[in-house]
Amino acid sequence: MDPIAVLKTLWHHRFVALPILLLTFAASIYVFQFAPRSYESSMTYALINPDIPTQRDVESNPALEQLNKKNPYLRSSDPSLIVQVLLTRLGDSSTVDKLKGLGLSSDYTVSRGVGGLNGFLVDITGTAETPEKSFATTRALGEMLEKDLYDAQKINGADDTYLFTSIVVASPAKATEQFSSRLRSVIAIFLAGVVLMFGSVSIARSVSVSRHRRTSPAADLPETEGNKRARRRAKPQHQDSPEPSGKGTRPEPAAKRSGAPYEPSDSGQRLSELAK
Repeated sequence: MDPIAVLKTLWHHRFVALPILLLTFAASIYVFQFAPRSYESSMTYALINPDIPTQRDVESNPALEQLNKKNPYLRSSDPSLIVQVLLTRLGDSSTVDKLKGLGLSSDYTVSRGVGGLNGFLVDITGTAETPEKSFATTRALGEMLEKDLYDAQKINGADDTYLFTSIVVASPAKATEQFSSRLRSVIAIFLAGVVLMFGSVSIARSVSVSRHRRTSPAADLPETEGNKRARRRAKPQHQDSPEPSGKGTRPEPAAKRSGAPYEPSDSGQRLSELAK
């Protein structure tokens, strides 16, 4: 499609396109200025391996031998299994229900931190429409992580000496506004306005073409056909005179054929006098 033709069409139907374009800009500015905003706050937990008593410790303190050692996550071949368990629990729908029950945001993320699959860091990010609510959501998730960590290892009644513990590596210092959320809303409104503008201009153009066809029927014909009809109307009509067939017709006198005036002969004049 020729861009120049598109611009000409838009300008021709500017009384339809301009109001929609202005309304789209006004809506975009309103959404960017007054739409609900999004704030994020994050914190990071580190999981610490338990300080398991050595054989020398047991010999020096025989009471350590009586402690319950049945922590299933210490017997796993994957030492970071406990991290995956916490991610699964915090990502469950029951966690969302708890946050809603506390009047907090249900928009959050829990993921592994630096170290990837073998790391012992857990990143928590809470997202809400106010900084205060974002802080509260992140702290609530941190408390849930500590509780889930303790309950998961206590399934067999293991002593606290044989449990993983958690410490806060990075606390939520401040909640930062996420401009990307407002920007996505503005882009969506702008695209909707552009689609509405082109649709309205297309309808206006169709109505204009239909009205023009009703007022000028000859416009329905191709241009070449109209030109042919105009030439036929302008061409003079000549009637061809019938040619003599030569049967039963008298030949005209040579003088008449040549255009000279016809004069009767002398014999004819005498005959006419005798008759008188």
